Amino acid sequence: MELTGKNISMSYRAGGKKVLVVGGGAVAERKIRPLLACGAAVTVVAKEFSSEVRRMAQSGEIRAIAAPFLGVHLEGVEIAFAATSDASVNRAVSREAKRRRIPVNVADSPEDCSFFLPAVFAGDGFTIAISTGGKNPGTARAIREFLEDHAAELSVRVERGRRRGTQRGSPGKVYIVGAGPGNPDLLTVRALGLLRSTDVVVYDYLVPEEILALAPRKAKRICFSRRGRTSGHGSRWKQDAIHGAMARFAREGKSVVRLKSGDPLIFGRGGEEAEFLTASGIPFEVVPGITAAVGCAAAANLPLTHRNMSSCVTFVAGNEAEEKGCSPVDWKHIPQDGTVAIYMGVTRVSGVTRDLLQAGFPPNTPFAIVENGTRKDQRVIRGRLADLSLLAEKKEVRSPAMLFIGKSVEAMEAIGMGSDRAEDGTVA
Repeated sequence: MELTGKNISMSYRAGGKKVLVVGGGAVAERKIRPLLACGAAVTVVAKEFSSEVRRMAQSGEIRAIAAPFLGVHLEGVEIAFAATSDASVNRAVSREAKRRRIPVNVADSPEDCSFFLPAVFAGDGFTIAISTGGKNPGTARAIREFLEDHAAELSVRVERGRRRGTQRGSPGKVYIVGAGPGNPDLLTVRALGLLRSTDVVVYDYLVPEEILALAPRKAKRICFSRRGRTSGHGSRWKQDAIHGAMARFAREGKSVVRLKSGDPLIFGRGGEEAEFLTASGIPFEVVPGITAAVGCAAAANLPLTHRNMSSCVTFVAGNEAEEKGCSPVDWKHIPQDGTVAIYMGVTRVSGVTRDLLQAGFPPNTPFAIVENGTRKDQRVIRGRLADLSLLAEKKEVRSPAMLFIGKSVEAMEAIGMGSDRAEDGTVA
């Protein structure tokens, strides 16, 4: 049906407020769509209509009047919008609406408005309104576009919020949870939900305060290891104390989160704790986390595998428990054409360097140390294997830090290192 003549009435959505939009172009379209979504009964007055406004009129979504604006068009209207390209027409709409005490919004003219229309971003189960008080609608639209571009990330964060009440831990159960490499944004949704509702948190110094702060204030926090190496009998005592605490609180009917840096089952002693809980008859669940090698490599833009440089990755513990005696790692059988990711290597970096060189790794093999990976104070140090020990001492590398050895480290130059504090090492 064509829109001809001065007044063409068409069926439109019933219910809601009666709204008048003066203007039939692109600006008017932006006003009409959210109004219809809210269930408003929309009448559009304009001399000409865009193809989209015509379509909405023909489908019965709106009532359309092909005519110049007159004061009579405001009769029975509860809200008015002026959205023409003619400033004098927009001012006339504003003047008439205000005289009749009808709220009016005029596009790009805050002085003529009695209310402002924010830019709206509608997500899954939530709505965000952005307003600059009518002074800079372009800024509000830019922020909305930013939200639209980051819709996937927002959906994850919204899901985290939903899980806060629905992912409660069960009473009398232990959750061995991976906290990831340190950035709270890298927690799994499951880990976040359990942490937010737990009764007890058992952790060590590698878990940052930003993650611990996610636990309820009333939750009991127990740290069994301070900064610095715990070895020998001290290490065994600490682990026994952790076992005892988990069992005691679980038997008291508490939900216990055993929070471990990285992933619990990769050099995190999660296996030992799961064995203990099984033997003690205590229910438990292991919640995986992003392991340090993966998190730190990603944060530093270091590809663990690369089609032209590395086809395998080897995870190695650089510091073994003393009760094992000599290290069980056969360094000679580690693939030299892959990437070696060494955990806990900072405390014996000289020994690691010696082991690699004795295993036949060329002295010019590139390495990268990622200290405090994924965190605000991340630092990346690069160099060659022959200089690793001296360079780590010179740069005063501290735990937590991951050591990467292999040709794929060289790809960081082409990609660009993911830290503002990246340092190329040289030894004087």
